[in-house]
Amino acid sequence: MSVQRTGPVRLLCFDGGGVRGLSSLFILREFLRRTESGHGGNGATPLPCDCFDMICGTGTGGLIAIMLGKLRMSVEDAIDEYVDLSETMFTNKKRPWKKARYSAGALEQAINTIIGKRARDLGWPEAATKEGLRLSKEDTGRRVKMKGNDQDHPTCKVFVCALNSWNADDEPIIRTYKGYDEPDFAIWEAMRATTANPLLFKPLIIEQGKFKKEYIGGEAGHNNPISDLLAEAHQEFPGRSVGLILSLGAGQIDVIRLSPAGIIPKLQLQGIVDLLHDTATDCEDTHQMVGQRFLDFPDIYFRFNVDQGMQEIGIEDWTSRDEILAHTRAYMRRSEVGVLIDRSVDSFKGENVPMSISQAAGHREAPLN
Repeated sequence: MSVQRTGPVRLLCFDGGGVRGLSSLFILREFLRRTESGHGGNGATPLPCDCFDMICGTGTGGLIAIMLGKLRMSVEDAIDEYVDLSETMFTNKKRPWKKARYSAGALEQAINTIIGKRARDLGWPEAATKEGLRLSKEDTGRRVKMKGNDQDHPTCKVFVCALNSWNADDEPIIRTYKGYDEPDFAIWEAMRATTANPLLFKPLIIEQGKFKKEYIGGEAGHNNPISDLLAEAHQEFPGRSVGLILSLGAGQIDVIRLSPAGIIPKLQLQGIVDLLHDTATDCEDTHQMVGQRFLDFPDIYFRFNVDQGMQEIGIEDWTSRDEILAHTRAYMRRSEVGVLIDRSVDSFKGENVPMSISQAAGHREAPLN
């Protein structure tokens, strides 16, 4: 089933969550299996970019959104890349007196290699030979823009959230689609900007004309970007009904277990704990607020977020991927969760939807007939 340019809009949203974001990919994989094979879940898995009109994310959820939407990866490929990328992100530690804990350079190299590989697979012009020489995957990856290469192969719209550290009122949304007075980011810049949590990675500074902007991750206030998604969809799909809104969390957090601090300053470690607590609270508060809009339309908005077993898995703990899979499977085996997944699949396949995207975004208007 592919993205429809008319008919109900289907939207997909990823929370930030570090390594824990792997859980959201496992849930999406199960959802997509059921869309193709009924409720048994044994069929071929379609590409997310062919199923959703818009995908968004923050932090590592932004990485996932770009991999699935812009780079047109399958869920299985995204899982493999995410596992490898998580290890790269959280094993290259910096000197303990540095503000950021991990190497942004190692992350950028890994990101660009992923982008370059997909550019070759998809036959994008940036991957073509130059004067008889073929660029490396990393060099190719640096050339690919967020808003390029979709003319011949229309795909879903994608955006990620970041923050401008020099202007608190400037909360950038970095898009793959045109129509806004904003610069076009390279894909690697978008991926770095949304993951540039200043306690983990150094900020990303980008020159835009004669000026510079410093971007940090969008977790503060946007770790669950569902409100941003509905606002963007309202602008991009006017007059459309909304068929499904799928919000995927990275597991609820009660007690954070981070890797041993060693000689890392205690204030830095405490800052990470405080940020994680605030972002986890923000995710669920945002969910509860948005969920109120759908009380009269119970089969449109669905949120899945593992609530047991992952409380003590830290966002940096890349060695816990087997635990994340086990806890996510246990969550999906619960009867009430399985029923909700089935209902979300039915909504995905449905056509007669009485709610407009304008209503979903919080605007008052009469229901659709």
